[in-house]
Amino acid sequence: MTDAEYVASLVGQLADGWEERIEYQVNIKRHSILCHALTAALTPGRRKHHECECDEVGESRARTVQCASLIEQLQEAVSEPVSATGGGGASGDKPHSNPPGNQEALELLQDVRRRAFESYAALHRALYPTHRIRQVRVVDALRTLPDWCAIAADSEMYDLVCEVKEALRKLVRTARIVLGYDTAQRMLADSVCGECGGALIVAADATTDVRCIGTPEAPSCGMVYRRWHWIELLEGETA
Repeated sequence: MTDAEYVASLVGQLADGWEERIEYQVNIKRHSILCHALTAALTPGRRKHHECECDEVGESRARTVQCASLIEQLQEAVSEPVSATGGGGASGDKPHSNPPGNQEALELLQDVRRRAFESYAALHRALYPTHRIRQVRVVDALRTLPDWCAIAADSEMYDLVCEVKEALRKLVRTARIVLGYDTAQRMLADSVCGECGGALIVAADATTDVRCIGTPEAPSCGMVYRRWHWIELLEGETA
């Protein structure tokens, strides 16, 4: 993979979304031959309510789901309330002037905007020094970077390309940590999405929102249960 291709993959996560592989386990009953024979002898009415005592085994499964862009997810996270016991904030029994919402996500969004425009401006100055730089949206600035990095690499501006690549890599890495993607995920065994009946996943340490990943027959409906409601979801009060 070239540097420009790597930059394109990072920009894709930030601005356009990406496919994420989710691994999980489901419990499957292994019915014995005797169990099959006994079940077949039951009437349809009794068979419907029959519960055998055959052993259950865990089977590993994996699904690929389409994730929204990191910028979009950070924008949604900005309005998320922060726990009084969370790190980095004031204690719950002391007055403070911090505004409501997820300041970590807000600060990261601002950092994404700043670094995107810095990289855009640096490449523009190097490649088109006589052209006036035009104002663009942050996502458009990001989407320009892969092509400009390819041109810069062809012109042997390797240090500049490396700086852009490293800045984007740090942004993506930080955003994935903040949003919980680089934490082990697990599927909720006894709860489904209240909108579409799809499977639900959450970080193993419950530090992320609960997200719908759809069913084998249908993609995710996009439903997100915010982390301050996830315990209710586990108890079957929300789904």
